[in-house]
Amino acid sequence: MQENHHYDIIVIGSGPAGQKATFQASKLKKQVALIEKSPRVGGASLHTGTIPSKSLRETVMHLSLLRQQTHGIEINLKENLTTQELMYRKEIVILEQENSLRRNFEKNNITVIEGTPRFQSTTTLEISPADGSEAFEITADYFLVATGSSPIRPSWAPFDNECVFDSDTILNIKHLPKKVTIIGAGVIGCEYASIFSKLGIRVNLIARDRNVLPFVDRQIAENLMYQMRNQRVTLRLGENVEDIEKINAGEVHVKLESQKILPCSTVLVAAGRIANTTGLNLEEIGVELGRNGLIKTVENFQTAQSNIYAVGDVIGFPGLASTSMSQARIAVLHAFGELESEKMPKDLPLGIWTIPAVSMVGKTEEELTDACIPYEIGIAHFKEISRAHIMGENEGILKLLFDPETLKILGVHIIGPHASELIHLGHSVMFFEGTIKYFMNTVFNSPTLDEAYRIAAFNGMNRLDHESL
Repeated sequence: MQENHHYDIIVIGSGPAGQKATFQASKLKKQVALIEKSPRVGGASLHTGTIPSKSLRETVMHLSLLRQQTHGIEINLKENLTTQELMYRKEIVILEQENSLRRNFEKNNITVIEGTPRFQSTTTLEISPADGSEAFEITADYFLVATGSSPIRPSWAPFDNECVFDSDTILNIKHLPKKVTIIGAGVIGCEYASIFSKLGIRVNLIARDRNVLPFVDRQIAENLMYQMRNQRVTLRLGENVEDIEKINAGEVHVKLESQKILPCSTVLVAAGRIANTTGLNLEEIGVELGRNGLIKTVENFQTAQSNIYAVGDVIGFPGLASTSMSQARIAVLHAFGELESEKMPKDLPLGIWTIPAVSMVGKTEEELTDACIPYEIGIAHFKEISRAHIMGENEGILKLLFDPETLKILGVHIIGPHASELIHLGHSVMFFEGTIKYFMNTVFNSPTLDEAYRIAAFNGMNRLDHESL
């Protein structure tokens, strides 16, 4: 039993959103409990999603640069790497992050309770301890649900964690595959296609749409598809899967509705995600759920029950660690009457860790065209940037969309090295309603990748000058 049965706020889920919520509530001097059903804190982001996949990507990128002898140094590397060697850095990062997280919970006087929660009412939560001991109840004035999401596992996919995987289990693969078929060309599918192909593994990437990443600016997505094909990724666009058949221990056949058969050794199904709301008893206490179990919220992330908030993947798009943490902070401040001018930015930066990486903020060309909003384009190619040449990564572009009259920035789209870091400069200028003249007039350290902003801004102004002739 817990010594303190009543809390000011109970947070369910220890991923990025849950972490931010508990720390914010602690700063307000509130009594906080964090419920986590897993014996390990950090959620999917730390253990099966963001952190491990990006750690693996970093390892693969370093390995690729060494093998290409980009810097003129010949290093003999073994050809047949094991998954244990590739995952070495990932495991270190996860362990260090988890230990740091536990120290922060302790330092902020947050009570961490391991067990499975279930709402008995809008103020009472029943906890079934992981060790099988007797269930107990705790109460709170406010609740914040941040239980995240899990991969959708279609009934037609014979998941066995040996040949057929989802995005949670693929990191436990025992042997590097000879050929991979990835079903789904969203963020997760494209990221893993890039990682596997960079390792020299043949990849089939199946997309129901005629494009990958349909929400991304088309020029950027087409650039990514071009570079994926250069990495020997075979794009199967506009295709649907009819069946997956395991032929023997090392061979799987993926049959498409077009009657193509794709033989491979490994299948990764990345067919979307479903909210982790099963078993919470939310609908019975008056919290509304939508498609795929997503919790419906209103302003400031309140549910239909005003003392229960929900943030992060469990409420849907964009389902990013970055946005989830901001949502959690706003929700907690609102619950305790401390919300002042804080609100979610109108434009949110998105990062996609493909190879090369993609990042964006604001409107795409397609969205501006559909809305009949005039715009002009400024483009910088990374092959023009000395810093990119020094790094040995000179593929990709930085693209500015701006109003031809006011010169205010409408969108920033990047494909290339460190795209997800570079995007923040453009985002900041947009947030303060700046114009492309900022990039023309400011002084950039050189050589840096940020210089691409200046080149893109001058390119855009040159286009305006030419159009006025």
